[in-house]
Amino acid sequence: MNSIHRLGVTIAGFATVLMVAGVFVVEGYMDAKETVATSTAQASQMADPTTDATVSLTPKTIYVNPLPTPQVIQAAQPPAPAQQPQPPVIHVVVPGFGGDDGGGSDD
Repeated sequence: MNSIHRLGVTIAGFATVLMVAGVFVVEGYMDAKETVATSTAQASQMADPTTDATVSLTPKTIYVNPLPTPQVIQAAQPPAPAQQPQPPVIHVVVPGFGGDDGGGSDD
């Protein structure tokens, strides 16, 4: 790989990292601006008692269904497997090669 290619890959990597970091910074900045705007609006409503909007300071009650109780599962040891009878052993006798050829000749 040529040094010019290495330089190009390095610059592209830095550009990608900077772009992703920039997106996160801008997104955080916009969220912070939105939070400041809503808190300022709420503060101005609370400071001005002549507004028609009524501010409710009562807490909201949220009901959540409880989790169902888990079923009780009794774990028992499984029964021992049935004893399988051993297969019979079969011995095969193979006659050997070589030895006496019965008095034959090579004629």
